[in-house]
Amino acid sequence: MNITKNINFNRVDEMAEGDVEFKTQLLQAIYTSVQDLKKKYIEGLSSNDEELIQQARHKIKPTLSLFELKRLSAILQQGKTLLSAGKAEALKMHENEFLQATDELLDELNQVIK
Repeated sequence: MNITKNINFNRVDEMAEGDVEFKTQLLQAIYTSVQDLKKKYIEGLSSNDEELIQQARHKIKPTLSLFELKRLSAILQQGKTLLSAGKAEALKMHENEFLQATDELLDELNQVIK
């Protein structure tokens, strides 16, 4: 699945309603939640801790839908499917995709926050 859209910045603008300070705070909150997801998700994959992975996915779920993080959402769904199917060999490739998507999203956010 090739989804190039990492985040819908129009949604951020709509929520901020022209308030630049609030927009910055919102972007920083999204950045922090993606960083936290990245840390916990990779930790869960490394230790094969499905509960930790599930908690990480659940925590970011509102952010995924609210700001249309479609690529990350699709990758997380793919990971869920791989885990439930017990496809350990495919998880390494999944981990690389996940890291690439989170890094690109964090870079995008970082450029806008500055």
